Amino acid sequence: MKSQYVDELKAGQSVKEIFVLGKKIVKDKKDGGVYAILEFSDRTGTIDGISWDGDSLGEVTAGDFVFVTGNVTEYSGRLQVVVNSMSQVEDGEVDATDFLPTYLGDINSVMKALQEFRTSVRDKNLRQLLDSFFDDNEFMILFRLAPAAKRVHHAYLGGLAVHTLSVLRLLRSMQSVYEFLNADLLITAGILHDVGKIEEYTYKKSINISDRGRLLGHIVIGSEMVAERLRQIPDFPKDLRLKILHMILSHHGEKEWGSPKQPLFPEALVLHYADNLDSKIEMMRQIYSRHRGQNKQWSDYHPFLEREIYLGEES
Repeated sequence: MKSQYVDELKAGQSVKEIFVLGKKIVKDKKDGGVYAILEFSDRTGTIDGISWDGDSLGEVTAGDFVFVTGNVTEYSGRLQVVVNSMSQVEDGEVDATDFLPTYLGDINSVMKALQEFRTSVRDKNLRQLLDSFFDDNEFMILFRLAPAAKRVHHAYLGGLAVHTLSVLRLLRSMQSVYEFLNADLLITAGILHDVGKIEEYTYKKSINISDRGRLLGHIVIGSEMVAERLRQIPDFPKDLRLKILHMILSHHGEKEWGSPKQPLFPEALVLHYADNLDSKIEMMRQIYSRHRGQNKQWSDYHPFLEREIYLGEES
């Protein structure tokens, strides 16, 4: 078991530990020789690294387990490891659970709650669509395991299921206020809106984006997955098909946020806001967790939220 984790590292601390090498970019020095920009990760997070002697790093590549010695410093407001030495470690010599962040709650309870939402759908066509996914054991194994992101929100094994359940609970609350909304449509799209993430990410040593994910993204992948299932259901209503696919394609809300379409009817708009709210609340929760015990009133600048977060005074 590791004795040093990323989230415990502090400026001035020495490092002698195994990490996953997430990035290795070798660049030329102005006065000759090369240096390397690095990134290290484990189940608790990611930290930058730099080696001023890039030639000494050997043949290690991104994705390898590496044993690192060095010192933690602060540069431009971020921690980094200044590497003294780095060597490859064989996969069989490490405990993979040290390197992949995992949901700390009861994932069985999460999956049970998702099943309850599924069985609450009364529309026979939408229920058939959901059944085609939930009755597919291979899909369910992947859905249960997948993260919801690489690092932004719910970036851990099981994160996709946890995020999906939170979105569904928000949708149920919103529908209780706006009673004219189609509850079955909201639940179906809520369950399926991020299914493309089971193919967008890889997660053997660390959470990364797959080639398919980089080229297409989970929104397009998910719409393709759902469209394929819809083709297998005889006489599925055309208007309902268009609405489901539109809700998947528009759930990021704005084109600058990667959404191919903006929401064009109420259920699509509500899904977007539920998805956006849960992701941003999770980002803020992570900020509070990360700064606990530091007696700071404001967090560091968060690049995705594009602001500093008020932490308040700790008692």
